[in-house]
Order: sequence, then C-alpha cells, then structure tokens
Amino acid sequence: MKIAVYLLALLCTGALFGFFFTMSVSIMPGLDLAEPYSALVANQAIGNATQQSFFAVALLGTPITLIILLVLMWRAKLRGEGSWVGGALLAFIAMMVVTLALNVPLNQILDALPLTTEIEDPRGLWLSYSVDWQKWNWLRVLFSGLSLLALGRAMLLHGANSASR
Repeated sequence: MKIAVYLLALLCTGALFGFFFTMSVSIMPGLDLAEPYSALVANQAIGNATQQSFFAVALLGTPITLIILLVLMWRAKLRGEGSWVGGALLAFIAMMVVTLALNVPLNQILDALPLTTEIEDPRGLWLSYSVDWQKWNWLRVLFSGLSLLALGRAMLLHGANSASR
C-alpha cells in the first residue's frame, strides 16, 4: 500500500510543481507579450479554467497523501524516511501560504475588475498585476520543487530500506 501512496503523492506533488513552473516560464511571459487588455481577459479565463479543472485533485491530493505517508512512517518507525516526507509536507505548506497570502489576493483583485475595452490604462494594470504575481509564483515553484525533491529523497530511502530487508 505504501508504494501506491508514494506514487499518488509523487503524481500530485509533481503536477503542482509542473503547473507553477509552466505558469512562470511560458504562460505569464506569453501573456506579457500580448496586448494588455487581451492579457487581462485571458488571465481571468485561465484562472476560471483552473478552478474548474482537476487542479484541485493535485492541490488536495498532495497534503492528503503526504499525511497518509507520515502516518505509515510513524507506525513503521521509519524516522529517516518520515523526516523527508515531513519536509515535503512543510514545503507544501509554505507553497500554500504563498498561494493564499500573495497570489490569490492578486487574482481576486483582478477578477473583481469589470473588464471592458474602455478600461483605463490596461497596460499599467496588467504590468502591476503580472510583475507581482510572477514574483510570488516563483516562490511557489521553489517550494513545490522542494516538496517534490524531499518526496523523491524519501522514496529513495524507501527503496534502499526495502532492498536491505
């Protein structure tokens, strides 16, 4: 059972890292190159699509699977492996703090704006949003990447522990 939970945790954690990384290296820079009004509208559409997608599976699945793994490690007294899973969970929590405290409020401000083609200074609005959002998203890339690496290290220890038995 533990290997199945490890694999689910790996898929969820990797999906989050990949999503945030893709937003930072292609989606947001691509929107920066677009006409500002179009970037604003497209960004709102991307946010809506994300909220209605399987993104929630990765977002909720990551802590659930990591907590299950921690319980399994605790019961089996695998402290080394458990420490790395705990590190993965802490990095996930740090990523969620950044998300909820920094990125989501920026999204909510943008979503509350009635976007029309007559909006005043769409370029200034887009740049003020995009620069800050991307800065905080790179923190999410860092923390989700650390979570993925810590989980990978725990899996390596699991493999080494299994081989030595």
